[in-house]
Amino acid sequence: MTRTKALMMVEKSNVLKWPRHTRFTPAKKFSNKYCRFHQEKEHDTEECFQLKDEIERLVRQGYFRDRILSEHKPKRDDSRRNRSRSRDRHSNSMREDRVPATKENAPIKGVIHTIAGGPSGGNSRRMRKQYERASGSNRIREFVMNVKKKEEISFSSKDKQQEIESLNDPMVIRMDIANFIVHKVLVDNESSADIIFKDVVKRMGLEHAKLEPVKTLLVGFGGSEVTSLGTIELPVSIADEPRRRTLMVRFLVVDTPFAYNVILGDRV
Repeated sequence: MTRTKALMMVEKSNVLKWPRHTRFTPAKKFSNKYCRFHQEKEHDTEECFQLKDEIERLVRQGYFRDRILSEHKPKRDDSRRNRSRSRDRHSNSMREDRVPATKENAPIKGVIHTIAGGPSGGNSRRMRKQYERASGSNRIREFVMNVKKKEEISFSSKDKQQEIESLNDPMVIRMDIANFIVHKVLVDNESSADIIFKDVVKRMGLEHAKLEPVKTLLVGFGGSEVTSLGTIELPVSIADEPRRRTLMVRFLVVDTPFAYNVILGDRV
């Protein structure tokens, strides 16, 4: 259990002894690290020694005992299965299947933009040039370059449409998922599922992660039914410090072409 996770478990209770704010220094102003325990910049939450001492104090008083036991308590089916396997084989399989633990303050591993491409005009440069000439794209470019400057078009408050109090329109954002900055995230309040696509999971290096099987079909992709590959739980971070919020989201992994990388439903 990480220090950040332990802090999140007790930060809303009265058992935690919060530290005093330290003296302001120029290093804090330009630091890109943030400690959730001190609520200040300069070092990460996972690097905080005062938080480490405070967690150890609470452990000695038994505050995390139930949580630690529940995380390490094996299920009945797992215990039967483990008895039939050797210890080495079991440890190797657990290393391959387990998704690496993610720290809230861990550095960003990469940026995932829209995954697109493909030979829409042909497999060779010559075929693509022929396709470009046939589609008239050069003529369109020439036309746009020769457009004369005309009168400015503007809109006033009279042109504004009537406002609707409760808007549930979809929007496209970017967010941190498993320490990757993921672009083209569709927030759709009409969707009842949180979906991440297989290519994105592969770009994160989690293609060998163990997925929990799901039997429910997804409906809505062009009116057809799509079978999910399974579910995977990933940490999702929204906003910047000190308003940054991190939560675990269980995504359905889908292997199908789509214009977005992730779809967030109404539950998030």
